[in-house]
Amino acid sequence: MHAGEFLISMPKLRGSFFGDSLIYLWAHNEDGAQGLVVNHPFDLTLAELMKQLDLPAAANARPEGAFADRVVSGGPVEPQQGFILHTDDVRVEGSEPAAGAGGVGLTVSYSREMLELIADERGPNQFLLALGYAGWGAGQLEQELAEGAWLTAPSSHDVLFETPFEQRLDRVAHELGIDWRLFAADGGVA
Repeated sequence: MHAGEFLISMPKLRGSFFGDSLIYLWAHNEDGAQGLVVNHPFDLTLAELMKQLDLPAAANARPEGAFADRVVSGGPVEPQQGFILHTDDVRVEGSEPAAGAGGVGLTVSYSREMLELIADERGPNQFLLALGYAGWGAGQLEQELAEGAWLTAPSSHDVLFETPFEQRLDRVAHELGIDWRLFAADGGVA
């Protein structure tokens, strides 16, 4: 397991926060791991969030209802904090490099400044806005992998930024050559 990969939740996690989740792992080292659930959108749009934060909506905002304009539930840790996974063409103070997807450099930003740049149409070319993140302590993710809670898969820029949310998990599993829905909750094939 390396930063920059996807985690696919196995059926044994259904009924938990991570049921049917696809997670982009942006950091992983001896201290633990951090990632974003990238396939669970809120009903909240980017324009609505900007309005709540008293930021102007971009004049040429993406069409209302487009999957790229949705805010996702990134994980149970710090659910009131915004995390922006984006291409590394724009950075602000406090942005940190994330492991790339499909050879594309990525960055994670947490600041209002990045939201202001996005609202002013000076933000990164592509981004995903999440509220909250998924986090694991030292050795915790490795243990969960050993217990069969997750499969790992190569990440891709296309899945992160261009694939509709409801297709992301199936697409990544299909690229591995599996139908993850056929796995029984306790391991094995149903």
